[in-house]
Amino acid sequence: MKQLSTLVGGSAAITVAGVVGFLLLLAPADEATACTPGSGITVVGADFAGASVAGYSGDQLSNAAAIVNAGAALGLSVRDQTIGVMTAMGESGLRVLDHGDAVGPDSRGLFQQRDNGAWGTYADRMDPTASATRFFQSLARLEDREALPPTIVAHRVQRNADPYHYERYWDGALAIVQALADAGAQGEPTAAPPDGGAAAVARPANMTCLTGAVSPAAMSMDGWTAPLVGFLDHSSEYGMRTNPVTAVHQLHSGTDLAARDGHPIYAVADGIVTIAGPSSGGNTGYMVAVDHGGGIQSRYVHSWASGIHVRVGDRVAAGQHIADVGSSGNSTGPHLHFEIRITGEPTDPVAFMAARGIDITTP
Repeated sequence: MKQLSTLVGGSAAITVAGVVGFLLLLAPADEATACTPGSGITVVGADFAGASVAGYSGDQLSNAAAIVNAGAALGLSVRDQTIGVMTAMGESGLRVLDHGDAVGPDSRGLFQQRDNGAWGTYADRMDPTASATRFFQSLARLEDREALPPTIVAHRVQRNADPYHYERYWDGALAIVQALADAGAQGEPTAAPPDGGAAAVARPANMTCLTGAVSPAAMSMDGWTAPLVGFLDHSSEYGMRTNPVTAVHQLHSGTDLAARDGHPIYAVADGIVTIAGPSSGGNTGYMVAVDHGGGIQSRYVHSWASGIHVRVGDRVAAGQHIADVGSSGNSTGPHLHFEIRITGEPTDPVAFMAARGIDITTP
C-alpha cells in the first residue's frame, strides 16, 4: 500500500502516479457510471507529513480527509465529497479558522459557518468532522444537485454573495480527492495501517463521474447556461443568408458554433425532451429539442444518431449533457446549430440568451 507522500510532491503538481489517475478525469463520463450515493471514498489512518497536493499540505490535507469521511458516513457520492472539499477551500483554505470576516464576523471553522443555530455550537463549527457533517446534511437536501455545477451546489448551501466564488477551487479539490483515492489503490483497506502511516481507501473512487455529465459553464440565477463550452468558433449568425449547402437564400433560424466532432452539448435550461432523433420543422440531420415551458423550445441540431443521449419524454436539467456535436444533415463540418423557438417561431438565440445573462458566442 502506498504512502500518500509518495504520490504527491512538494509543489502543486501530483507526481507521475497521481497524474495518471488525475488525467482520467478528462475523459467523458459514462452515463452508467454516474456519481451515485455510496460511491464515495473513506480514508483511514492517513499520514500527511511531507505530502502536498495543489498547494495544500499537512493539516489542510488532514481536514480534507475529515471532510471526505464525513460525506462517506452519510452515504454520499465522491462528487458530493469533492464539492465539500472545494467549499472548504473557498471558505477557509482548508484551515479551521477561529475568526470570521466583515460579512460574517461570527463565522467559524472550515466552512465559516455562522452562529445562527443552523450549524450547531461553537465547538461543532470548530470541529472538522462535525462542521462537514452539517454541511453535507444541508447539501443532501438538494435533490437536483447532480444536475448543477459544483459551485452552484456549494452556493445553495452556503449562500455566498458570489455564486461562482467556489469555481476556481474545483480543480484543486479534484486533485486532492484523487490523491486520497490513489493512496489506497494498491491494497485492501485496513482499519489499522502499519505504523499508522498508510492511507487506505474503502473502495475505488469512480472519478470519471466528475466530468462530462454537467456543464462547467456559468449558470444564471434564473437557471440558464450555455449549450457548448470551449468550442472553436461562432461560425454563423442568425438571420438571412445563402445556405452554403443548398445555395438557397433563406432565414438561418439559429446560430452555429463550430466544435470538434463529439464535443459535449448541454441543455440550456430545465425542460422535457420533445425530439431526440431525425430532425423536423425545417432542420436536417439528427437533433434534440427541449420544451422549457411558456412556449419556449431550444433545439440542438446536427448530432450523429449515436451522439444523442436522451429520449423523448426525458426530463432534463440545465447543464445536463444531452448530445454530442456532429455533422449530420446539411452541414459542412462538425458544429452545433442552436435554436430558440417561441411558440414555434425562431428567434435570435444569441440575443435571447444574453437577455438571460448568458453569452453563448465566447468559447
